Amino acid sequence: KAIFRYAPRSWQTKVTEKVLEGRDVIAIAGTGAGKSLVFVMLAIAAELAGFEGIVVVVCPLKSLQKDQ
Repeated sequence: KAIFRYAPRSWQTKVTEKVLEGRDVIAIAGTGAGKSLVFVMLAIAAELAGFEGIVVVVCPLKSLQKDQ
């Protein structure tokens, strides 16, 4: 909340917690639901904790075109 100025939604917190526990996660949510915040939070948390790794984001652009 201190960084992004609002509290994450409960599903965002659950996804973040599972990843930080070392579990693989796939999050599916609609346009504007806040998926980007999850991977940004994870990347920042990993960097601050000294983890080495990557964040993979898959964006189905054709599907997004239909939503716009």
